[in-house]
Amino acid sequence: ERMGKAAIVSKGWEYVKTFCDDGFSGKSLDRPALQEMIKAIKSKEIEAVVIFKLDRLSRRQADTMVLIEDVLLSNDVELISLSETLDTTTPWGRAMIGILASFNQLERENIVQRTSLGRNARAREGKYAGGKPPIGYKALNGELVVVPEEAEIVRLVFKMRAEGKTLIGIAEELNKQGYRTKKGYEFKHSAIQNILANESTYRGNYKYGKEAEVKHTHEPILKPEE
Repeated sequence: ERMGKAAIVSKGWEYVKTFCDDGFSGKSLDRPALQEMIKAIKSKEIEAVVIFKLDRLSRRQADTMVLIEDVLLSNDVELISLSETLDTTTPWGRAMIGILASFNQLERENIVQRTSLGRNARAREGKYAGGKPPIGYKALNGELVVVPEEAEIVRLVFKMRAEGKTLIGIAEELNKQGYRTKKGYEFKHSAIQNILANESTYRGNYKYGKEAEVKHTHEPILKPEE
């Protein structure tokens, strides 16, 4: 941001605003600050956009080109990158942007692949591969650890299901007894369905994606007879 402001001053331009989407993935255009910037462009509030690198706009090639052609160029807004020499005013310059955008997308896909391979490797070793633990467990030092008050809910769900109760019926009974989800909400049938779908995990086994199940990786919540 400091470099961007310096570039604006060096060109004799007037700084308007910083649009920052911390915590939002660059693979999507549905980001609050980006949408705010697009609105500012269309309402003619800004005449140029300064970015640190092209992938700050988007990690997807198609989205990058839509932003440049349909938002920036169509509104006569210049694009300045501090890391790359970009010229949006010529066909060759736009072609180069397309090439850079394709490499940015390739980099993102490679990161996703490496992350997936790493998680699969941990799963094969019977270790917790990350992600949101199901109700009944918490992640601690790379392992799944039982949360007693949540484990009670899991046992009740499987008990009521064995008795023939419907998903909606189970949710209603849990809410009636004052139980709540991890986030403090009332239970819905979808939450009950998710619990039932994680039976293998509740029996102390671990599985990630399409990897084969690894037995006895953590403390079970359900006993063999449950």
